[in-house]
Amino acid sequence: KKEMERARRTRPSGPIRYRCSFRNTVYDVLRARNWKETDSETNWDIHWADRDWVYEVFDSMHLESWQRLNHYRNGRELCRKDLMIKNLKRKRRQLEKEGSFEEAQGYNFFPVSFVLPREYAMFVEEFKRQGGVWIMKPIGSAQGKGIFLFSRLSEISEWRTDFKSKLDGNSQGQDQPQVEAYIVQRYIMDPFLVGGKKFDLRLYAL
Repeated sequence: KKEMERARRTRPSGPIRYRCSFRNTVYDVLRARNWKETDSETNWDIHWADRDWVYEVFDSMHLESWQRLNHYRNGRELCRKDLMIKNLKRKRRQLEKEGSFEEAQGYNFFPVSFVLPREYAMFVEEFKRQGGVWIMKPIGSAQGKGIFLFSRLSEISEWRTDFKSKLDGNSQGQDQPQVEAYIVQRYIMDPFLVGGKKFDLRLYAL
């Protein structure tokens, strides 16, 4: 009954109301459209929110049918590198378990991947089996920060030593910060290029 009542609601009359957590190009575009800016937590038509607001507020509120937000619930399950890999692998295993092997093959589009330090032993086993060039990426960084290539295990010895020292410190009850987690993937040696250069596409849909 409540869902039917919500479906019958219509947007209040008046100018489009927006809220923006940033002062950037998106904010400039919203202002240029002569829409009405608001700082209300709930009374808006469009909210360009930061991740903290989404994690702290979004999961506990209901959106009206006319409200639009630039994030979706549990978006970090796809946007954070380690969680995306986890979910892709999980879906592939599920399809294989159900006998849908052809559909499962569609989930082979991403390279061999491991989450470190949790899957370090499995990674080393795969590395010793095939070697090659690998790429390390911090799970929570962006804009290419902290990414590096390596082709020998000795090249990540500094990261491994740092992890082991912090692990030993924690086991002895010392207050040590957690070592930063990484995704390690087999490097794609022949990527699709545009004008001889690698590229990525980042699109906003509103």
